[in-house]
Amino acid sequence: MLTLSPQVGELLLQATQSQDLEEALQKVLRDYVDLKLAALSAEISRLEGKWGCPFAEFQEKTKGEYAYEVESTFWEWERLETLKSHYQAIHERWS
Repeated sequence: MLTLSPQVGELLLQATQSQDLEEALQKVLRDYVDLKLAALSAEISRLEGKWGCPFAEFQEKTKGEYAYEVESTFWEWERLETLKSHYQAIHERWS
């Protein structure tokens, strides 16, 4: 059983304008997942704009390139795509 301090419980209720603590916590978590997805999508869009292609195409186009910018972009973009998939799966379970 999850227990919260009265201060945290009150803050959740005030922030979500809810009367039910569980409902408030679910709302905060849903909003968090939505915000994470939006932020990850924005970063992915930025990389797509910079490189002029989606990640899978970037992967193919840069195969065998070991320049620092390409390598660091690959690892960052792969991290963003992995996190986006993770948060999308969570979002789908709640929908």
